Parts: sequence; structure tokens; C-alpha cells
Amino acid sequence: MASQLQNRIVGTLIVIALAVIILPDLLSGKNYNPEEEFQVSPLRPQANSEMTAPEFPDDFSERAEREPNVYVEDNDFAVQEPREASPIQVGSADNEEDESAATNVNEGWVIQLGAFRNAERVAEIVAELRSEGYSAYSRNTQNSQGDELTLLLVGPDVNAARLEEQLPRLQEISGLSGRVVEYRPAQ
Repeated sequence: MASQLQNRIVGTLIVIALAVIILPDLLSGKNYNPEEEFQVSPLRPQANSEMTAPEFPDDFSERAEREPNVYVEDNDFAVQEPREASPIQVGSADNEEDESAATNVNEGWVIQLGAFRNAERVAEIVAELRSEGYSAYSRNTQNSQGDELTLLLVGPDVNAARLEEQLPRLQEISGLSGRVVEYRPAQ
């Protein structure tokens, strides 16, 4: 009971104190309009309306008349005679295979074991496959929805059939059924 009475007394004192402070200002009849000093910042800086032209020499026409005109004849330019091409040696069949391999650098195949959101799990599988002797690696990519995925890849190899033979053993080790896809080097 004492706490209710105490709360009422405190509330009444607060209301009376506010009335004593606020009512004289309201009843005085003065309009209170606080004027705050503020500066409006311009949207763009003021441009200097007076532009100065670059200095042009006053004696330009006199200089042009004083300096002699220099004429260049067509014979003054050096002309190189065309050289004869040296004959090209035709190599053996081994050289042709090397050239074809050099032009098809991007041809290759990898085994894609999966695309995962959990990069830590991919790192564990990569370590496990490397301990078994496979050249496994991972690459980050984004799917069509923009989600970050980590690809688990084994390879690359130029022989797709050799990679196909490795699929059953990789499935035993990792529990993932992969597929052979075209190798795309990281850009």
C-alpha cells in the first residue's frame, strides 16, 4: 500500500514541476520562434565567369615571315629494298606433332567430382585424393544464381579415356561419382 501512495506522490510532484516550468512560457504571450543559424552549401561550386585566353605571341606573323620555308624532296627519304626470303626447312613428322600440340594448348580433360558450397570439406577431399596419388585441386566459381561454389577437380590430362578409367577408383575413395569435362585453365 505504501508503494502505491509513494508512486502517486512522486507522479504528482513531477506534474507540478513541469507545470511550473512550462506554463509561464506558454501564458506569457510571446511567440517563441527559435532561429537557427545555418548556411546552405551550394550544390556545385561557382564557376569563374572570366576565362583568360592563353598568351599568344604578338610577333607571330613577323616570325613566320623571317623563318625560311623548308621543302623536302621525295628523294630524301630512305627506301629499303625488299630482301629475299630464306628457304624454310621442312621438318620431320615429330616436329609436326609438336606444332599441333603447341597450337592446341587448351585441349585437355579433367574429372569434375562435384560442386560444393563447403570449401573446407572440399579441401579435406583434395588432401585425401592427393595422398592417394591423384592430382586433385579445387576452383571457386559462381552458379547462375550468383552463389559461390567450389569445384572439386582431378586432372588435367590430354587423354579422356585414361580419366574415364580412373572414375571407379575415385568413387571408391571419395564416394563421389564424377564426370569427365573439358579442361578450362584458370583465367
